Amino acid sequence: MTAPDAQIHREVRAAESRMEFALSGLLSLLVAGTLAYVHWLFEPLVPTVPLWSWTGFMGGVTAIMLVVPMIVHVRQPDAERIERFWSPLGKVVAVLFDLAVASSVWVLLPYASEPLQLLMVIFYSAAISGQVISTAESIGTVVFGVIAVFGSAALFFFRSETAYSTSLAVFLLAFGALMIGTALVLKQAIRTAITLRLRAESMSADLADALAATHAERDARARFIAAASHDLRQPLQAASLYFRQVLRVTDPDRRAQAAEGVNRGLAEAMVMLESMAEHLRLESGSLRADVEPVALSTVFAALAQELAPAARESGIALRFAPTRRCVLADPALLTRIVRNLVSNAILHSNGRRVRVLVRGTGDRAAIHVLDDGVGLGDTPPEALFLPYSQGPDSRRLGRGSGLGLAIAREMAQLMDGALVADPRWRMGGAFTLTLPLAALAAPAAMPTASAGAELAGQRLLVVDDHSDARDALGQLLHLHGADVRAVESVADVRAVLAQGWVPGALVTDWHLGPQDSGADAVALVRSANPAVRVVVMTGDAAPATARQVGTLDCVLLLKPVDEAALLDALADDQ
Repeated sequence: MTAPDAQIHREVRAAESRMEFALSGLLSLLVAGTLAYVHWLFEPLVPTVPLWSWTGFMGGVTAIMLVVPMIVHVRQPDAERIERFWSPLGKVVAVLFDLAVASSVWVLLPYASEPLQLLMVIFYSAAISGQVISTAESIGTVVFGVIAVFGSAALFFFRSETAYSTSLAVFLLAFGALMIGTALVLKQAIRTAITLRLRAESMSADLADALAATHAERDARARFIAAASHDLRQPLQAASLYFRQVLRVTDPDRRAQAAEGVNRGLAEAMVMLESMAEHLRLESGSLRADVEPVALSTVFAALAQELAPAARESGIALRFAPTRRCVLADPALLTRIVRNLVSNAILHSNGRRVRVLVRGTGDRAAIHVLDDGVGLGDTPPEALFLPYSQGPDSRRLGRGSGLGLAIAREMAQLMDGALVADPRWRMGGAFTLTLPLAALAAPAAMPTASAGAELAGQRLLVVDDHSDARDALGQLLHLHGADVRAVESVADVRAVLAQGWVPGALVTDWHLGPQDSGADAVALVRSANPAVRVVVMTGDAAPATARQVGTLDCVLLLKPVDEAALLDALADDQ
């Protein structure tokens, strides 16, 4: 029996026991009244000592039968406690009750007249019937009661010499067998009813949880769209205002400043769009980590050179501590995580120093990014990793999309790592990235040719049903030396291949008219060149689209696409 099944079985038994205790309490009231009446009937007939001894025993058992259900009702014990203590106690009390009733056969009936004996038979039948109703769950207890009470009474009447004694004995034995059968049927019916009720309650709870999760996902999606819309409006609004200045002013310096403002606004919007697209790819599971040994010194050296100008401009002393440790990670994802943490510290900390250092903790490396700035403020550490959550300085200045840390943590988890904010660091902000240690250092990276050199003379096919986007992309790639053909549809791809022109790389939109898709273009080109490099460019950021593209083993870029990102994707070997 599995653990969930065992728990359900325990709950069913506990529910049965609770019901039996409640019925037993009601039965004890009837028994108490009957006991007083029987004592009154036999007081003139039975000697005092036997009568009072039996009455005392029966009265004590009846009192226990009344008190135990009251205690269970008040304490409300759990299923395990009922199974371990209260249910066995109830069976002991039932056995004592049967013994008390059975003993009356030998204490009282020898002094009774035949009519009074028949009345006692009715009482015995009522007692066993009540026990069947109140303790049907315990078949063993019911069988014991039938044998003790009806067996004793049947034996008594078999030994009697009255006119109907034998008939009464046979009736009691038959009625006892009927009570045992009734108890078996009643037990199964009660257990089935309770099991169905518990399962219905469990299914209702599961349904409520699923509904709550659906509502939470819907609310999160609504917050995502609202936040994305709000954040994108800011740089686009700024770019729009600067563009109006470009159109209206005549002073060359002011035009140049306005043009730079347009570029800044569009660049910021591009960064936000890329962050949102990356977040969606992570949520859809289409972003994968290619883990390999990575020397942290190589990553740190590249980032130190890249981020030094921003640090100088902000008046921050940036220092990467020397390290010989290597980790198992995706080099690109690792670089992006550390870049995000260090850039955040430079832009938002308002401090004077940013330090990056590494400590070994068992079989893992801990990369600490520390600053001496404003710290986390009152923001709970875990809240920083929620999508669109921002630190105090970012909120105050309106900088950042609030997706960076959420994306960084999800990337860390893709590499069997973890990213946390350390609230113990009281001198500013502190973030720790932990990754598995690698036994050997990664080989030094070989210098690569520029993207332009990679594309020179290369046959490159562009597929896009939007004419302006298709022409602009084709002209851009032609400027980088590629032999480009730009077509509109899958039918055009088929025509190009039929001419014997086979591309070495394919850049395709995903939605190509009402019937075709980028997958059709990829399949056609790969039928001619299985080794073709493929880049899918689309404005569709839906997770389902990302998953579909992910099955094609190609690069996915979301529009608008940065030129450098496209060239890097085309230069990489697939």
